[in-house]
Amino acid sequence: MRAVFYLDKRSVNDATVFYISILEDCLKSLGFDDIIFAYDIKSVVKPDLIVTISSINFVKAKLRYPFTPTISWRQGASFEEALMTRAPYKWVPFYICEFITLHCADLLLFISDKMNEYYRHKFLYRGTNFIIMPCYNLPLGDFMNDGRYNKPTFVYAGGINKWQSIDEMMDTYAIIEKELPNASLSIYAKNTEYIMTQANKRGIKNISVKYVPLDQLQGEMEQYKYGFLLRQKNWVNYVATPTKMNSYLAAHLIPIFSNGVSDFEKNIDLGKYTILADTPLSPHDIARKILTFEKHTHDFDEYGKIVSDLFDKHYNTTKYKDLIIRRIKECKRIKV
Repeated sequence: MRAVFYLDKRSVNDATVFYISILEDCLKSLGFDDIIFAYDIKSVVKPDLIVTISSINFVKAKLRYPFTPTISWRQGASFEEALMTRAPYKWVPFYICEFITLHCADLLLFISDKMNEYYRHKFLYRGTNFIIMPCYNLPLGDFMNDGRYNKPTFVYAGGINKWQSIDEMMDTYAIIEKELPNASLSIYAKNTEYIMTQANKRGIKNISVKYVPLDQLQGEMEQYKYGFLLRQKNWVNYVATPTKMNSYLAAHLIPIFSNGVSDFEKNIDLGKYTILADTPLSPHDIARKILTFEKHTHDFDEYGKIVSDLFDKHYNTTKYKDLIIRRIKECKRIKV
């Protein structure tokens, strides 16, 4: 049997490739021995199943093969992103494509409970043909407490889009650096010029910026103590499960995150090692929480055990593969 992953190349990146590989493994175990990756609708030929991660691609595939079973991974609130980044009324195609995807796919993969709630509120989705699986892309690394927690070292890895609160992060760190001159901030991103401009505006001195591919990221992360993951509360962030949380925890970093991401409030319980910012984000309040945490002595071996338990519960690939396989078998139109 042939399964075709019809993908937009812009959607295939460090944050999505692991998730795609999980779906591929599940389909192979179900007897799909011919897995094709297509980046043009003309390359989608004689599929027994079509998998998409973009609502626009879903609609294109559905128009070309209206009777072929489909699986769609909804990796984020693309309509809300369009509202934030597109000119007036340029968001209309995103709404239409999202609506069609939700009401026509045979199986949907959501990334959070809040995403399910959002679709029911905004797109009148009433189905039960969905799975919830958070976005993540790294396994848990070996725990090492070799002095990395002795200095206030901070890191951010990811994009600098509007909803990722880079300005608030930089403002927070600028306050920290004034109070802790031995603090440092490392940023793993592609837009070096923008970041350095923002750092210079704030008088930040101890900063480095570079980009590394996913296969090197975990090794890089293991040298830091804290990881920034600040988000304001809006629908783009509230339904999301940013892979940065997984990346940070996989390297046993202490995440500095906010209640702008619903899934983190529900599933990321780090006990007394939690540094949770309230929204709207206040750099002074966040800095105060970090400085308070920094003053106290902590048992980081205990923290390692907390993170290990979290991976067993929330980032358990075996659990999600079993769930996906079971739900595909339950889909009447998908022949396995």
